[in-house]
Amino acid sequence: MLHINQSYYQSHQKLPFIGIDGQAKLNAAKVLVVGAGGLGCPCLQYLTGAGIGTIGIADFDTVSLSNLHRQLLYTVNDIGQLKTEVAAKRLAQHNPNIHLNTHQLLVDGINILVLLNGYDIIVDATDNFEVRYLINDACVYLQKPLVYGAIHQTEGYVTVFNYQGSATLRCLFPENTSTNAIPSCADIGAYNITTGIIGIMMANEVVKVLLGNEKILANQLYCIDIVTTKSRTIKYKLVSESLVKSRQRFAAKATSIAIHADELHQLITSHTTTQLVDIRESYERDEIIADSIHIPIGDLSEQLSVLPKQQTIVLYCATGNRSLQAATLFRKQGFENLYSLQGGIGYFTQQYGHTCQVLKT
Repeated sequence: MLHINQSYYQSHQKLPFIGIDGQAKLNAAKVLVVGAGGLGCPCLQYLTGAGIGTIGIADFDTVSLSNLHRQLLYTVNDIGQLKTEVAAKRLAQHNPNIHLNTHQLLVDGINILVLLNGYDIIVDATDNFEVRYLINDACVYLQKPLVYGAIHQTEGYVTVFNYQGSATLRCLFPENTSTNAIPSCADIGAYNITTGIIGIMMANEVVKVLLGNEKILANQLYCIDIVTTKSRTIKYKLVSESLVKSRQRFAAKATSIAIHADELHQLITSHTTTQLVDIRESYERDEIIADSIHIPIGDLSEQLSVLPKQQTIVLYCATGNRSLQAATLFRKQGFENLYSLQGGIGYFTQQYGHTCQVLKT
């Protein structure tokens, strides 16, 4: 990766509301975009151009022909390829000064907290309301601002949830129990100009949040019809019951220290930033999980302190017993994102040794 070339950002830095200090804030920021489709593509492109230092791209889908009219990161040559990989390649060509993380996964209740935890701001560019509520609830629980965008044919909507105590998705839209209430673009069509404009506006809100701008769309839903160019802003308020509902969704999970082999496998294969720590003694390490570090259990108190407490850490041993005891102890010392691999490396190897890198020593 190249060192940051300030001439890349010279036009940005001439703007009074950005300047050199503001550009430095953008370069230091970590932003996750969930969904690399019609809204995600333009949002990702403009975040890349703005110089967001670390951008995460989360999507489970591959490129299809019907995507191309509005998802301009992709070409006909990319059909059938993973959106995350193609998007990261194209964005890196546009700005080699930034770091791009790809998360090839379907966001769910198992991986959501770990996925979001490593980022400053979350962008919801999905088109599934069940997933939208999940992302919203996780942002409330983790206290992260959420930039939201949506379209309906020629109409577009943008707002910012959970910003400095502002209202959330549940405050604006009480949860709809009908899974068919919000039709997808595939069902009703999508105007590519609408997706482009709304995606760029979402990127704009990210930049404004990072710079501390006073005109952020918190507690305000901006609505525009792209064809008529008529727009309006709808104000909405925080509903305390909505916060409680969001937090309760993850309250039980937060108390769980053990992480199942299925969850770890998903984290590894989706390239989610996770630090694995093997706490066995040296003579036990006949097999290891790739990219893990070795800290014998007796040295944990001294060496674990050098790892960031906000980082997701998974301890593993032979069977999961020692790692569970250690995780329980260090949770009490402030490592809220520290977990123990249930069943240890023995069970993990049986289940996933053929798909993950489990190395012989």
